[in-house]
Amino acid sequence: MKKVLIVVLVFVAVLSKAQQLPMYSQYLTNDFVLNPAIAGSKPYFPIQINSRSQWSGLGAIAPKTNTLSYHMPLAYDAIGLGAVIMQDETGPYSQIGISLSFAYHVQLDEDNTTRLSLGMSGLMTQHTLNQGQLTFQNPDPEFEGGSFSKMVPDASVGAYLYSKNFSLSASAHQLFESTFKESVSNIFGDNTQVRHYFVHGSYRIDIHSDLAIEPSILAKSLESSPTQFDFNARVIIDNNYWMGLSLRSSQSLVALAGLNMGSLFLSYSYDYGISSLSTVASGSHEISLGFNINDKRKRRHTYYW
Repeated sequence: MKKVLIVVLVFVAVLSKAQQLPMYSQYLTNDFVLNPAIAGSKPYFPIQINSRSQWSGLGAIAPKTNTLSYHMPLAYDAIGLGAVIMQDETGPYSQIGISLSFAYHVQLDEDNTTRLSLGMSGLMTQHTLNQGQLTFQNPDPEFEGGSFSKMVPDASVGAYLYSKNFSLSASAHQLFESTFKESVSNIFGDNTQVRHYFVHGSYRIDIHSDLAIEPSILAKSLESSPTQFDFNARVIIDNNYWMGLSLRSSQSLVALAGLNMGSLFLSYSYDYGISSLSTVASGSHEISLGFNINDKRKRRHTYYW
């Protein structure tokens, strides 16, 4: 019975991680990870490192995600190029991937304050199950030996409408819906990656020259799963400090804060679970560190995040 229970738990963990893209709370400062069309949309070259420890109460098997991203404008801001390197781990299951993005930007008005971008990215991910980390009361020969790895290609597309004070983003991920087995013995059966859809909108309200409020909403949809919503609001002070709150579909309440130090910026968020899982899993921590290369903005008057 115990063996069956362990197999079921591992099956659920592995399958859900393979179907689900990594979860982020810091997309408010790095929306490029949600949409390849955002590549090249900033008046600088942002490079950002993000580290997330989810459900920290689970200890060694808690999901952990690390991301490095970079994008830049070219050809008089008409073209954007970018890349994301991602490493995600949950117990014996891990994935590491790299994506390359291309975006094309067009101006929609004479003064070039409103623009539309269309983008796409190609992704290659290595999925690994370390079967040596699985321990059973009654060992099964089917689980003995090393690890199982599989390289899986994929693609994403997106559109991005943006100006100084508002943005609207839509993207689709895991377009190939690749199917592959999860272990050497294939005891878990074939796994099909699920297509993901994201829609994110934000609007910045300038209260004063040194104070702004930015509400936003993110909708995340998976085929055959309920749509998840994030309702966000943050206060930006002097364009150098900000703090905010986010409510994620009755699952968690997120507190966020960040600051700019010239071209360097730092942000932190804590997810407090409000679902039944929170009694076991505890909260989630996420931290981001970034540097805006060739940043020539006048910070007190121009707002880009």
